[in-house]
Amino acid sequence: MGIRTDNGPILGSGWIHVLAAACAVFGGMFFYSTFRQPNFRSLAIGVLAASLIPFAFDMWRLWRVRSALGRADLELDDRIPLGFRGTATYTRPLRGAEMQSIEARLQCEEEIEKGSGRNRRNVTKIVHDEQLTPTITPMMERIEVRVPVRIPEAGPASFRCDVAETRWILRLRLKMRGCPNTASSFDIDVAPGVVQR
Repeated sequence: MGIRTDNGPILGSGWIHVLAAACAVFGGMFFYSTFRQPNFRSLAIGVLAASLIPFAFDMWRLWRVRSALGRADLELDDRIPLGFRGTATYTRPLRGAEMQSIEARLQCEEEIEKGSGRNRRNVTKIVHDEQLTPTITPMMERIEVRVPVRIPEAGPASFRCDVAETRWILRLRLKMRGCPNTASSFDIDVAPGVVQR
């Protein structure tokens, strides 16, 4: 059995963190460029303070999740074949938080690089999306969830080259009490061979 690393996102879309950081950087640049001018000193302080609020709130939410939940792990075979039927075990320590509900999805993403030079762009398409029914084992100090994983026999195997990639991903969204809602995602390595029955 292999233990996979949680790829998150811990607090939803990464764009939230990027925008909060960009706002703080903009405020810092404005402060640096205008603080030495007496007429704009109060404006510079106000802009800096306002720009740091989203970043501080984002960091506070991240601290709340980190302090209330431990690291998430997924236990599953290291490399599974097409046609695989089995169970993945999701575990995560709890420290003052409580799980209200969990949603699990198995997805297969294909990412292809199109064009060349400055017109180069990556196109991502979800070719398989399946909602799963996890089983939650009630525990006092940790989450333990069993997730049925079924890889279609006709599905694509995991694949990666310079211009294309196929990834199987198990995504989980957790609705929490006592800390912000969070999410987990784990890459699953799928071999091209079909499982024998």
